[in-house]
Amino acid sequence: MAKKKFPMLFWIGNIIEVLERFAYYGLYLGFGIYATTSIAKNGLGWTKAELGVVQTIFLFLSYIIPLLSGILADRYGFKKMLLFSYLLYLPGFLLLILTKEYFLVLLIMILIAVAAGFFKPLIAGTVRLTTDETNRTLGFGIFYLMVNVGAFFGPMTAGALRIKSWNYAFLASAISVILMIVITILWYKDPITIDKSKRIPLTQTFKEIMPFLKDPKILLFILLFGIFIEIPFWSFFNLVTMYIDQYVRTDLLYNSFINFFNSIGLESFGKSFIGLFSSVNAEGQHHIAGETLGHTALYIILFQLFVTKSTEKIRSIPTIAIGIGVMILGCIGIANATGNYPGLIFLGIILFAIGEMSCMPRFEQYLISMLPPEKTGLGGGLLRIPVAIGAFSGVTITSIYGIFEKNNHPQYIWYVIGLILLIGFILLLLYDKYYKTKG
Repeated sequence: MAKKKFPMLFWIGNIIEVLERFAYYGLYLGFGIYATTSIAKNGLGWTKAELGVVQTIFLFLSYIIPLLSGILADRYGFKKMLLFSYLLYLPGFLLLILTKEYFLVLLIMILIAVAAGFFKPLIAGTVRLTTDETNRTLGFGIFYLMVNVGAFFGPMTAGALRIKSWNYAFLASAISVILMIVITILWYKDPITIDKSKRIPLTQTFKEIMPFLKDPKILLFILLFGIFIEIPFWSFFNLVTMYIDQYVRTDLLYNSFINFFNSIGLESFGKSFIGLFSSVNAEGQHHIAGETLGHTALYIILFQLFVTKSTEKIRSIPTIAIGIGVMILGCIGIANATGNYPGLIFLGIILFAIGEMSCMPRFEQYLISMLPPEKTGLGGGLLRIPVAIGAFSGVTITSIYGIFEKNNHPQYIWYVIGLILLIGFILLLLYDKYYKTKG
């Protein structure tokens, strides 16, 4: 059967997704640096424990609210819910410019998290409804690529702007939301027709989820994955940009980049380009902004197809275990990137990204495969639960990181994260052996 062409709405949805991920990750990956930078240097001056509370609330709401927002989209229309999310997003980014008081910033981050939660299922749902059996796999591949394009350029742009002023970084996210509003109003159309007579009660989805949570096989997998994989996984994103910004010799990386550009005859271009993402300290050293280096999006863009092809014939649980093992190696690389070997940060992040590519898609595939075909839609709800558990990485791992910092051993946190992943690796293999999984 020949593949059908994607309708215009598919591409409009993907453009909106790029802009939203640009705004979201532009804030999220740099927020830890902003929060823990001293007030004298225009940061918030928070402790790691204070930051951890905000990280937990922010992630928890971002991934629990889609349980509700997906239902509301089916009841009231995708376009209305998109515009509602923008009405929360826009003032959130702008209000960050106006205050540095802890409680107010916490409320603003809650507002942004709620906006993200309402937005999350809408474009994925648009992609599903604008594709069919002939092009759905390709469609979601494009969608996943667009997510990572936004997740790459958002932190890069925010990192370059915040060197001049954090307010510029927040303003960039706000401008991205304004573009989303314009595109949605002018060109986005609801992919479904709302039939008010067939509205499903809001409580029905939650009632349908509960019987599956009583299944020991499903519940154990959700708890195992949430505690031992999602918590260390989100700890990576909570910490890596701060760790790079404060403890990795990015001045040496800057010199290496400049030497590379010099060797190919692009000295002037190199200094101008790398200078966009660098600040100069009192000693005249150029330091690259941590959020421009501390993300996996670029490597996912480059290697996702290769990783998917390499593991597609392996069962889900062994593939997830392989991914966990590679992430553990990534943690070891990151831990050793201090001192005179800052280049190890790239090895560590690349390994972590490859582990993520191997682990996360197959986790979703396996969990949904445990449901009967007619309940596949409920899988979207079940998938949120382990991620919500992972949100508690903030109040646990970020706080522990603060303790290691005070004892001058910040790198030890990556061994803690690796140890938790190792426990998850072992428990997952025991789970696989006990249940003799096939999917």
